[in-house]
Amino acid sequence: MNGRIVIMMAMLLSLPVLFTGMSTGATGSGVQATVMFQFGNGETMSYTVTLPADNTTAIKATELACQNLSLSLNYTWGSYGAFVTQIGWEKNDYYGTGYYWHLMIWESMDYSWKVSSVGASSLKLKNGSVIAWLYTVDTPSWKPHNTVHMAPGYMDAWVAPRGNFNNTGVSYGNVTGDNIAWKFKGESAWGFSSTPVFSDGVIYIADSHALYALNMGGSELWNNTLGAAGYWGLASPAVYGNYVIIYSTNHTIRAFYRNNGTLAWATQIYGDAVTAPALGYYNKNPVLFYPTFVLNGTGSLYAIYADNGSIAWNVTLMGSSYFASPAVLGNSVVVSVGGIENTSLEWNAPYGVQCIAFNGSYMWNYSTASSVRSPPVIANNHIYVVTVGGNLLALNYNGTLAWKVEVGASTAPPAVHGTTIFVGNNSGGIMAISDSGTSGTVIWSHTLNGAVKAGLVYASGKIVAVTDTSNSEVYCYYANGTMAWNYSLGASSYAISSPVVVGSYLLVATNSGYLYAFTNNATVPAHGTMSVSKAVVGQPITVTVSAQETYMAVLYYRNTTGDEWHAVWMSYVNGEYVGYIPAQNNTGTVDLYVTLTDSSGTSSTTPTTQAVVTQAVPELNMGVFTALIIVALALFMWRKNH
Repeated sequence: MNGRIVIMMAMLLSLPVLFTGMSTGATGSGVQATVMFQFGNGETMSYTVTLPADNTTAIKATELACQNLSLSLNYTWGSYGAFVTQIGWEKNDYYGTGYYWHLMIWESMDYSWKVSSVGASSLKLKNGSVIAWLYTVDTPSWKPHNTVHMAPGYMDAWVAPRGNFNNTGVSYGNVTGDNIAWKFKGESAWGFSSTPVFSDGVIYIADSHALYALNMGGSELWNNTLGAAGYWGLASPAVYGNYVIIYSTNHTIRAFYRNNGTLAWATQIYGDAVTAPALGYYNKNPVLFYPTFVLNGTGSLYAIYADNGSIAWNVTLMGSSYFASPAVLGNSVVVSVGGIENTSLEWNAPYGVQCIAFNGSYMWNYSTASSVRSPPVIANNHIYVVTVGGNLLALNYNGTLAWKVEVGASTAPPAVHGTTIFVGNNSGGIMAISDSGTSGTVIWSHTLNGAVKAGLVYASGKIVAVTDTSNSEVYCYYANGTMAWNYSLGASSYAISSPVVVGSYLLVATNSGYLYAFTNNATVPAHGTMSVSKAVVGQPITVTVSAQETYMAVLYYRNTTGDEWHAVWMSYVNGEYVGYIPAQNNTGTVDLYVTLTDSSGTSSTTPTTQAVVTQAVPELNMGVFTALIIVALALFMWRKNH
């Protein structure tokens, strides 16, 4: 998080190498470093590499990471050394969109990212170095508009309800088990219909009462009732830069600072935005695309500048968009159109999919025979949508039909990994469909215990589905269709929000009002008791956590002034981690918690606790004490004699 600071510089010498949850095969005596990638659609990847002793440059680390992640890498050589022009599917485009790859360096002393001042071939890495490649557009002052939403210990991010602004529903985390690590209860009687998002170790979720920020242990960091999800709590947040953004009450889109929950800007629109936005760039400025729902009417697509909330433009859709985040396709945005809903809750034509350029001009419409109320997914040179009429459609980028397959009536967004589409339906069916380019073929299917209205999620070879029924269940399948496990959430746990995979946690929100975090408790870093020294004004506060193994440990705290959260690296000494919170200038409470991360990237977080800061009791000087005794005795003798 921006604003975090680090003290105790000497502690860094004792830190373990910041390995991540990616398999490294790292052996030998070479330098080990972590390389992170954040693409323009918000998708993230990471890998820890071992560098040869004779080449510890950032470009070599990038080459090795791309090889292991099967990412394309292109760069050119010039007077300043190697210059990266492409990673994966993203190419530099200065004169078009303005996107290009920025090399970022993790500054442990500041707990923050900074733009590298030297090229990738000149930057020499040390053991434990962390770098990131960020694909974004610059501000007029040549600084990246976006920020890296990962950090050591939190090697992935989930910035939109479907993981990225292409809505693929793919995570590079891992579904490790069916143990409930923790659960968080919101304040709304309607429970959670919003899908959580995740950035830099913090989870954001909303209900009809408030927008909440939680740490990875499920403890609340802050909430703001202005961020309550609008329209019965259906809207979901999205993360961009230093903001978490949500459509909330009074037809207003609001942006909050991620680190303390204060309001950054607010913009009122016409209609309800029952969704989360997509993000693109218009005139090389970040823009949020929000489609709206209007009862008995047509919705609009709003383009809103992400930095300040001003409206760039809005255009009328052919119908209303409902519960379906748009998707970014190149320099355009694709919107699902549910049609026009009347007061009897019936949807009427026109239905379909619309594509609108980033400048607000119409590109094409595709009409369907029934309502489209699931987010479009961009992958494999296709746009995938499901219809209430029961079809999975694969559209070409020009808006023509490539193929369709009967999947049953559905409003659930599919997950797409490689050329396989995983989709659920209102009858409780889930299936895997292979895309050959010109046709779709069902590979396998299963029937669950109720309707699947939440989107499926793919994570490291597993598929997660949640049912929307009075006895909602979480199902985990291997990608080949074999059951891994299932878990009953109990009565009255209807679920329409998509599950989310972050690191080693699977997050599932339900209408019972709980957000559940699933993991494998046996693999979570174990820690003993946390102790906090007596806190007095003017003296540092010592925090210790006992642990039998060496992890990466970070102490998070918020000062008595109630400011933003800060971070301090902790050192490992004689079986416990030790960290120091700077001396406080005022009495009050200091909020704090600790996160431990092991070499596989699995983390555990303590509950938040408070240190109560009081005024120090003055120490009694012995000379003064002796003088007081003499004076007291003299007074006693004087009174006795008089």
